[in-house]
Amino acid sequence: MYDVRDLMTRPGIVVLTPGFLTVVDVDEQVEQAISARSDLFEMRVLGNSIYLRPTKRAGTTDLVVTAGGRVFMLRLVTDEKSFTTYRYRVRYPRQEGVEPVVPERKEVGKKESTPPSSSLPVQGEFTLTKAGDGLLLEYRVINTGKDPVVLDPARLVLRGKDGPFSFRLLWREGAAVPGRLLPRESERGAFLVERGTPPVDLKWTATVVGSGREVVLSQTWGEVR
Repeated sequence: MYDVRDLMTRPGIVVLTPGFLTVVDVDEQVEQAISARSDLFEMRVLGNSIYLRPTKRAGTTDLVVTAGGRVFMLRLVTDEKSFTTYRYRVRYPRQEGVEPVVPERKEVGKKESTPPSSSLPVQGEFTLTKAGDGLLLEYRVINTGKDPVVLDPARLVLRGKDGPFSFRLLWREGAAVPGRLLPRESERGAFLVERGTPPVDLKWTATVVGSGREVVLSQTWGEVR
């Protein structure tokens, strides 16, 4: 489930599966939905719901939706390794008095992360949301140091109360060479945990090229929307 106020500032991930429909339910009637890559999917809008079916085995594009007088963004990601359908909900806040003009950003669960410091050569931002029976982890990592940094997905560990979760990389972009960040370069992407419930503990170890220094990015979620 997504909060529309969050989607007005940052697109939410919507996973499409070849051969399956993905449904996005919106609290308000959908007035318009536009994408620059409409060749990647078929779409039908019925009242408050958007029905999506990918036409290609892989691909990523953005979808801009207007509903209830608000414009929000979704990022459509086709995952050919998935064999299920997904259903998402875009929640609108209840009208209680006058709402602020600037959309509010809310953190997902309680966060305990590596404290920001100018001495750390790697900084990361992580967001965890529900995706069907599983979880969707979105990330953005930036190299703030003077040397290249290796960011290997194999060194990411997601652990729950019963042990580690299995997950897979959906997409990543930003770095000229995926997983190798030059100074001031950043990478963003998403991982999918097909089955999992909070609490979730994240630890991702990055390595600084040259010195071999290891930096552990960490974060903990007690609950997930």
